[in-house]
Amino acid sequence: MSKTMCKRGMENGLETKLGEDFITIIAPSMAEVMDSFRAQGLAAKHYTIIHRAGRHSFTMAGEGAAHVLFEGLPMVAATFMRPAQA
Repeated sequence: MSKTMCKRGMENGLETKLGEDFITIIAPSMAEVMDSFRAQGLAAKHYTIIHRAGRHSFTMAGEGAAHVLFEGLPMVAATFMRPAQA
């Protein structure tokens, strides 16, 4: 699995307005996050960062015990949003 990954979604009606789209890019450094942002052409697709990026530890919730991701190594996460189309 790549050390850089993207998560799309959160379209649950509670945290987003209908039609908004979110992408969270996770990588070992902010430089790699921004490299991925540029490689995906997200600026041209009207995505902007929505809050401060920072180093996180990740766990995946599910049935039973939570699973530690990235072997417990802290990673930089930055979330970008594209507003709903008018």
